[in-house]
Amino acid sequence: MAVAPDGTIALGAWQSPNVRIYKPGVKGASRTYTFPPDTGDTITPYDLREAGLAWAPDRSRVFALVTNTYNDVFALRTLTDPSKSAVTVSVKAPSKATRAKKLTVNGKLTTNTALPAGTKATVVRTDLESPKGKSLASVTPRKDGTFSFKDTPPAGGKVTYKATYAGSAQHTAASGSASVTVSRDAASLKLNRNKAVYAYNKNVSFTATLGKTYKNRVVELWADPFGGDKPKKLVKKAKVNSKGNLSVTVNMKRDTTVTAVFAGDTRYAPKTVKSTEYAKVNASLKLSKHYKTAKIGKTSYAYYSKKKNPDLTTNMTYHKDRKHLLTLQLNYQGKWYGSGREYFKLGSDGKSVIELFTK
Repeated sequence: MAVAPDGTIALGAWQSPNVRIYKPGVKGASRTYTFPPDTGDTITPYDLREAGLAWAPDRSRVFALVTNTYNDVFALRTLTDPSKSAVTVSVKAPSKATRAKKLTVNGKLTTNTALPAGTKATVVRTDLESPKGKSLASVTPRKDGTFSFKDTPPAGGKVTYKATYAGSAQHTAASGSASVTVSRDAASLKLNRNKAVYAYNKNVSFTATLGKTYKNRVVELWADPFGGDKPKKLVKKAKVNSKGNLSVTVNMKRDTTVTAVFAGDTRYAPKTVKSTEYAKVNASLKLSKHYKTAKIGKTSYAYYSKKKNPDLTTNMTYHKDRKHLLTLQLNYQGKWYGSGREYFKLGSDGKSVIELFTK
């Protein structure tokens, strides 16, 4: 224990709080200090030594001598403003609210000594329209320290109200805050061509349409081709036109998901929509080793000799473990009949050559 010339007592303890300040004639501790907890580190001092407290001559500070577990490392902690009573500011606000409608915020300044007459707390509102904060009217606490005020939040999203007491010669400065989730209107965002199928390597235009918003008219368009080797990519970010449209052209070599993103603004919530399109493989079949071609009606035929087996060459867009199905038919008396079908694995170049034995 250490006693200041005016009778103020600094009382130390090993348990938390480690130091309590008691003023003459004031019930309870006017100020407390807690040292960092024991983390198992035997080097970091955290224990208050016996007779380890002393006042500065001007009562502006209290010095505390602390040690580690083995009493072989010492440190001096400086406790500031011990003569001032600690003040806490609590703020309570609704968890949810409707934009552009009044809400009530309540708060309280708590201390064990009377606050000076005319005490005020400043109030700042922080939201999407005022990210650096906007000052509101100051509030004057009642005798019991409570206060309240009304506000109409102009912006949706997270809105924070912070009340600050600047302190006095007898009281510490303090602040407290509370946040409200303020509603925003739902934005309309559409994206065309969902579940459409396109030929391989076709350039396809996709259009996002954004409905009414407040200030933000920017839309992002992302393309995500199938497969881990081609990551999702931002292909366009711009303001929509006067009709609310933003278009982008995507080359369809793979199944692709196009995503339109509206980040939202202070009155309309963010919105994301997706459109998944499918690309056909680039497949072709080539006949070889025939000695001529000729048409029967409008159909072209390849003619083969019994001495040479036909080669059937399939080229197809390559993908790991992809196979193609080869189907054969025979014409008998003017009708086609199935004569077999089988799957064949593509080579790494997307090619498969099958020799057909005719003998």
